[in-house]
Amino acid sequence: MTEYVDTAPLRPQSTSLARRKGPVLRLGIAGAVAPILPVVGIRKWLYDSLQPFHEALGITVLVVGLLMALPVLLMAKHLRMSRPKYAKLVLVLMLTADTAAMLLLTRILPFRMGLLSCLLYGLPSALIACAVVLRSRLAVSATLAGLVAFCALAAPIRTWQQHIAAQEWLQTTGVPSRAMVQVVNFPGMEQEAYTWDGKQLTAMFDYPFGPQQIWMAAETVTQGNVNPCGPLLTADGDATSTESPPCTQEAPGLWYRGTPDKANGYVLQRDGVTISVTGGVWPNTGKSQAAYTVERKAALQHLVLAAHPATDAELWPHMRSERLTLRSFLLL
Repeated sequence: MTEYVDTAPLRPQSTSLARRKGPVLRLGIAGAVAPILPVVGIRKWLYDSLQPFHEALGITVLVVGLLMALPVLLMAKHLRMSRPKYAKLVLVLMLTADTAAMLLLTRILPFRMGLLSCLLYGLPSALIACAVVLRSRLAVSATLAGLVAFCALAAPIRTWQQHIAAQEWLQTTGVPSRAMVQVVNFPGMEQEAYTWDGKQLTAMFDYPFGPQQIWMAAETVTQGNVNPCGPLLTADGDATSTESPPCTQEAPGLWYRGTPDKANGYVLQRDGVTISVTGGVWPNTGKSQAAYTVERKAALQHLVLAAHPATDAELWPHMRSERLTLRSFLLL
């Protein structure tokens, strides 16, 4: 009796894995691109809900983004699943998971226009795509472990990126030192990006007015001890102006700018810089003009005395780079 020997060549397991690299890559890219517009729409809807125009814009962007994400479902035909009828459901769940992951990233690791941010924002979708295509316990376990590790590393990466961004901003704008970047907090207002004109650092503060934002406060910082009683920059809705209100020194390095009936602002000289603050919005609930001025004066004084050099995290949302450097392109 002749023994039968199977001489057919064995198919290496690596060939099967190599065939799946294409679907993993396609799903990973689609999963990274498809949630972008829905995430933008959700953020506008959630964080600009007090402004009707921006809320409507957010809903519109969300709907358009979801419609544009539908082509991702067409990739179901490229998935070889044991139960093909569930392929579209799996992709819908994948798209939902990618959107949730990106929305979380925008909170813990804000996106910057750099290569590293693009790679980091695409990593969750790549991990999820591996689990969807490979469909093994090892792949699912590795995906979950990778997502947990990525979330754990997001905060240290954010701190590192904030430090690099601050260094690059100081270098490209020409701001002489970090002491020039003073943080003041006008209640109920949002600070715009710092601007530097070669002599003075300026920050304008927005206040919601109907469907738009208007300038209602200003901060300027000048290097050295300049004249504290000189003209002050003031916010005037959609423009700026200068004014020269009365000047009264209240303490060493501290000057009040205004009258008993109108508190315009304060000037503070400290640590080699001159800080001026003007404007602000505080509610006047039936007070007399004199009482309201006293309240505004106390609030402005507290605000300017609390000024401090910006940390990397405080500077992060208020930077506008003048030019893109190779370092910021690669690491942000």
